[in-house]
Amino acid sequence: MVTYNSEKVITACLTSLEASAIPTKIVLVDNGSDDATLDIVRRDFPNVIAVEVSNLGFAGGCNYGVRLAGDEVDTYFFLNPDASVTSTCLGKLLNSLAYDERMAVVSPTILDPGTGQIEYAGAKLDFETLDFEVLSSIDVATKDASGTIETGRPGGAGMLVRGESLEAVGLMDESYFLYWEECEWASRFRRSGLKIGYVPDAVVFHTPHHSAGGAGSKIYEYYWTRNALRLVEDVEGDSKLRTLRRLRPLLTRRLRDLAHLREFALLATAIPFDALGVVDFLRGKSGHRQGLPSSQARNASSE
Repeated sequence: MVTYNSEKVITACLTSLEASAIPTKIVLVDNGSDDATLDIVRRDFPNVIAVEVSNLGFAGGCNYGVRLAGDEVDTYFFLNPDASVTSTCLGKLLNSLAYDERMAVVSPTILDPGTGQIEYAGAKLDFETLDFEVLSSIDVATKDASGTIETGRPGGAGMLVRGESLEAVGLMDESYFLYWEECEWASRFRRSGLKIGYVPDAVVFHTPHHSAGGAGSKIYEYYWTRNALRLVEDVEGDSKLRTLRRLRPLLTRRLRDLAHLREFALLATAIPFDALGVVDFLRGKSGHRQGLPSSQARNASSE
């Protein structure tokens, strides 16, 4: 688990893990919080292995946690601190991996606890059509609620990874820093002949955009745009200009959606930071972008 200023959500998350029917070894990597996150963890959850590091980003924090967990680990469960698991979630995910040895990563149904809406029910990862859509309840309404459904990419808020598969393809690419790193990871698993799965009756509750703020926030717009371009360039091997031309409709559609929703304040923030993401992509910039806030929620209630 990677945290950053997670004092408002960390208790619910760790409590849910400790109540899981499957026992867990919990490793928490804090990316330099300046709130009481670590104080709460060390006071209330003494069995959690908690360390503080400089801000390594999501991928870097996850990789640090993997190394800290040690070598004798069969499976790694990556969970956002603003998420909580149902008691049977881990068991159902483990059963899915046990059933199919080519299944490298499985994710549960991810629900918004406030609205009950499905945030993740599988997702596409099609580099020919540039279709990266996350599937919703409408998309899976006719599917069987049991078993495992092969899908394009995992849900970053909650995913169980087979240790042998991780060793085969390597850790996440830390130079992405934030956003799209699990998609680049999924592309490596798939190129190795491994599969990504979605387990409908395993459930995680997730409050979206706790740290980064979502569409319209500075860090979301910058990293989402820069890394989407980089992902396609890395996987397809196209030139930067051809990659930009291919993704231009996707990038502009996001801005049109904000305009259509009359989110003009967010649009005013999105445009310059999307542009900065494009410029830095063309310049070959990666990793942490100096000058951006470490975390930015859209409003106080979203934290």
